[in-house]
Amino acid sequence: MKLPAIDLSPIGKACGGQIDGILGVDLLEKMGVTIDLKRLVASPSTESPDAKSLYNQMEGGMHHCTEAFESGNVSELQECFDPEIVFYTPQGEFQGRAQVMKYLQGRFLKFAPDLRYKMNLHDAKMFGDALWYSYDYTIDSPQEHIAGHGMSMCRKANGLWRILNLHNSFVESPAQANSLPQKQD
Repeated sequence: MKLPAIDLSPIGKACGGQIDGILGVDLLEKMGVTIDLKRLVASPSTESPDAKSLYNQMEGGMHHCTEAFESGNVSELQECFDPEIVFYTPQGEFQGRAQVMKYLQGRFLKFAPDLRYKMNLHDAKMFGDALWYSYDYTIDSPQEHIAGHGMSMCRKANGLWRILNLHNSFVESPAQANSLPQKQD
């Protein structure tokens, strides 16, 4: 966890004593600290967060991202990605929100609203404040059917979940994926 370091001596002088540090509510929340104001006691959390429960929370908070993808809503979809996202695909590596959005627009979003994305979770784990999960996915467009495996890492900051990293691969080669019969609605 990164913490800023500043000289607190001016505040200490104004308060009449030395101040060793200031803990904000956001940091205490990340640390899982409970404060009992009646007894003046702060207690750290003894339980680690359940990754599957956190995944469900993240999925609920990011469901609009799937809808934005399928509808081609570029402005909403780009907010689902961390500014420094790294996206690995069979077509290449895309770094940063601008490159990822350019790739998605050229590859998929042009087919919206005739675009369908489905994902099935395999596993979820916590790494510090980041949620890692692996999955199988399908993407259907008028041009192709893609089936693959993926992993993603997300983090919640300022009340919003954002994708930090995506790594997707195909189950079958692109030639096989393109030759599969298309679903008729």
